[in-house]
Amino acid sequence: MVEEFKSFIGQQRLFQPRDKVLLAVSGGVDSMVMAYLFHHCGYRFAIAHCNFQLRDKESDLDEEFVGLMAKKYKVDFFTRRFDTQNYAKEEGISLQMAARHLRYDWFAQLLAGHEYKYLALAHHLNDSFETALFNLVKGTGLAGLKGIAAKNSYRIRPLLFADKEKIRSFGVEQGVQWREDSSNASIKYNRNLIRHEVIPLLEKINPDLINSFAQSSEKILAAGHIVSREIEAVKEKLLEASGEDFFIDKKALKELQEGSFLLSGILKSFGFNFSQVCDIYSKLDSIGKLYFSESYQLNIDRAKIIISPVSPNPSEAMSIESGRETLVGEGFSLSLSQVPAEGFSIPDDKNSAAVDLDKLKFPLKIRPWKKGDWFMPLGMRHKKKLSDFMIDEKIPLNLKSRILVLESAEDIVWVIGYRIDDRYKITSHSRQVFVLKKTSP
Repeated sequence: MVEEFKSFIGQQRLFQPRDKVLLAVSGGVDSMVMAYLFHHCGYRFAIAHCNFQLRDKESDLDEEFVGLMAKKYKVDFFTRRFDTQNYAKEEGISLQMAARHLRYDWFAQLLAGHEYKYLALAHHLNDSFETALFNLVKGTGLAGLKGIAAKNSYRIRPLLFADKEKIRSFGVEQGVQWREDSSNASIKYNRNLIRHEVIPLLEKINPDLINSFAQSSEKILAAGHIVSREIEAVKEKLLEASGEDFFIDKKALKELQEGSFLLSGILKSFGFNFSQVCDIYSKLDSIGKLYFSESYQLNIDRAKIIISPVSPNPSEAMSIESGRETLVGEGFSLSLSQVPAEGFSIPDDKNSAAVDLDKLKFPLKIRPWKKGDWFMPLGMRHKKKLSDFMIDEKIPLNLKSRILVLESAEDIVWVIGYRIDDRYKITSHSRQVFVLKKTSP
């Protein structure tokens, strides 16, 4: 097993022989065998032990036992006691989740404070299969079915090549001592229920269940890589970015085989779950349908799916005094200038506006549009509700919240980025032109 251990570390590139590694050691057979192997192979390591104070005297004896082992191996020993029950109560989470939060936060502090490069965890093949089975029951993609990764950032699992029985047998052969955790026998935890009730039933169908899973895990991992590459290729082809917004062509999406699955791969990075994506895909013809993730909103528009950051609170009104040359707002900036009307050429650019300076009453105001707003769009002689104007302009629902207006004495002079008011246009009688140009900040 020693050679398999060293070979696995090399194959998976878990760490280099001279790297300093922090071992999470509970006192159970898995972590004690892991510590033995690190010591036997001459690797540089230290030991960290968490006392969650959940099993009264047993927890304290575990801490003492691991400390003696660290002293025997002549390595640094770190231990910490946690009030796990109170933490779980305060955070409103389970004891298992509380223990997870507490230990990994502490481990991260130790790594940073003592320059350990990796944290070694004693998960093995059985743990990986239990994880895959648990994920399958909850509902998962390929990533969840492959089980536990051998390396994930600074976390490494050097025993993932071996099953529980192999580790225990090796420990007995080498005279490794360990302590049994009485809570491992309880089936009140989901993990233990799978371990003690579900897996024995599955092993009646396939006695070599764990080793079969190891092979399946490799295939699933490889399949996952292939799928990831395909999703990236589709993402590159379909996803267009413009500023902070993203667009997906609906027609091109519909032409893809397994379109909903590929769409889920694209939208995962925006925080949309698979259930949402299935509904989005089924409603591609429902124009104006809105969906929300924690940070993004998605709108099914006429030809595109539009993904935009969730809009913060509407911008506050901003004032423009006469003579001001620039104005910087949230997500935009304006350059402002006054020029003679004679010889002036009106810019053909929707992000620029040129209006009759003499008709303006300073200070001007820039504000978000609001319900009830109206103006006279250039070329028209009657009022038009701004909400109706946006419909005519086919402004997507999730982008309407960003529309700003330039106001003079409560008149809308310019729907910024779209149209000026006909009442403020330049005429043959205009003497000075007020020019505004919108740019990114």
